[in-house]
Amino acid sequence: MPLVSTTRGYKGKGHVSLRPKNGLGRQFRLGNVINLNETIEVEREGRQNFQEVGGGELDVTETVSSVTAELVVNDIKPQTIAIGLRGSYELEASDTVSDEAALAWPRERVTFARIPDPAEAITVAIDATASWAATTEYAVGDLIADTSRAYIVTVAGESGSVEPSWPTDGTTVSDGTVTWRDIGPVALVQDTDYARTPHGIQMMAAADAKFVGDLALPLTVGYTKNAQYIIQALVNSGEEYEMIFDGLNEVDSGNPMVGRYFRVKFSPTSGFSRIGSEFAELTLSMTVLSDDNRVGTGLSKFMEFAIV
Repeated sequence: MPLVSTTRGYKGKGHVSLRPKNGLGRQFRLGNVINLNETIEVEREGRQNFQEVGGGELDVTETVSSVTAELVVNDIKPQTIAIGLRGSYELEASDTVSDEAALAWPRERVTFARIPDPAEAITVAIDATASWAATTEYAVGDLIADTSRAYIVTVAGESGSVEPSWPTDGTTVSDGTVTWRDIGPVALVQDTDYARTPHGIQMMAAADAKFVGDLALPLTVGYTKNAQYIIQALVNSGEEYEMIFDGLNEVDSGNPMVGRYFRVKFSPTSGFSRIGSEFAELTLSMTVLSDDNRVGTGLSKFMEFAIV
């Protein structure tokens, strides 16, 4: 049976999809768009009637100056974030990360460069690979390794001509005018020196003796990165899309309505709440541009709609 309209009331729902105008990349849906509003702005010029007391206008011209629309989305997809931030996104596959450099401070979190797979083991080690050297200037915080243990400078100075006997009980040793402290094995121990977090690790109280004052302790970490999207913000001037609205009129038996915006360009989002007590929303503002590929008598270069 053909579709017919039973009311001209309108309460809209639907799907919003984008297709890159450059032909590169597939069409994709924005997700749960909770608001879509169009605005047409005009520049108006009138010719006032000065012949009569009542005045009024004899003629008026109105030129469309801009066609814009605003979408509010609460499906926060990587594609959507990239559009709002005028960025790019890439899906990185799961992979092994080795010897990634990181810095730690007492009892603070260490965030890895990529999100780790929580099901896979990690390795954390003090980044101490240099060997002791005679008559060498050392600064506070410098590190050396002797076999599998690390030693840190607590008093700066010049090392002696003979290598000292290295302690293995967490105490200090004098070396020329340098003072070294044993800070334990190079390899750190999970749930003793650090605890795992969803983003990396957090140093525990038991590791406090490995630090000197407020200086950072250099680490190397190894882990398996989870598959994840990487979004680079503000790296382009804005891609152009065709936008398709597969609409439904909720008060008219769900009858379909199709809207096509032939050439649109998005502005950077005015903001995105990354912490809050409510579902996050992303506001996307776009300009509907003239599409000169649309030719023919009576055809709009901007947008077209179909309703029953």
